[in-house]
Amino acid sequence: MVFSTKALLSFLLLSSTNAFVAFVPSSSSSLKVASPLLSSYDDYEQEPMMAKPTTFRESEVLGLRLMQEGRTEEALQVFQQGMRLPGSRPDVVRTKTLSGPSPVGGSFGGLEGNWVFSLDEFETQAAHYNIACAFARLGNVQESVNNLQLAFQAGFDNYATVRVDPDLQGISGTPEFEDMMSQYERKFPNPFGLFGKK
Repeated sequence: MVFSTKALLSFLLLSSTNAFVAFVPSSSSSLKVASPLLSSYDDYEQEPMMAKPTTFRESEVLGLRLMQEGRTEEALQVFQQGMRLPGSRPDVVRTKTLSGPSPVGGSFGGLEGNWVFSLDEFETQAAHYNIACAFARLGNVQESVNNLQLAFQAGFDNYATVRVDPDLQGISGTPEFEDMMSQYERKFPNPFGLFGKK
């Protein structure tokens, strides 16, 4: 990278790939960066150039960054797209029967397998929770509650966090939110009847 001393360039490394988000001030006309992902500099004065996420983790990091910047609609799109990207759970998908004799004996061929990476339960929880936060910021109570419910169904159970998360304050107290929370928040019965009885 070559840039003038007046130019300020900051990069956010997304995951372990060579995907970068570049932020360049408008006074940095002498900026030059050698990277195949960052090849056009004419648009930097208008908008930071962002590499397209290729994994769930990259989309999560980018979406959270956009939320911090107040770009909630863009963050929502990134979170939703991230659910269709590879996650961290490896699996083999059998796609077709191979012709010829079976490699392990028998009368017909085996199956061809391809590795796929899907979202694990924690990534599914995070994705739905982040989508719920974005919808709450945008004022869409029902979509926010629906995604919180999906996060709960995937195993998210930190209800105290949901109650105090500033991103969810726009829906907190609404009938839809309170109904959903009453279904999931743990009620601790008093098995011994020692407290609260007269």
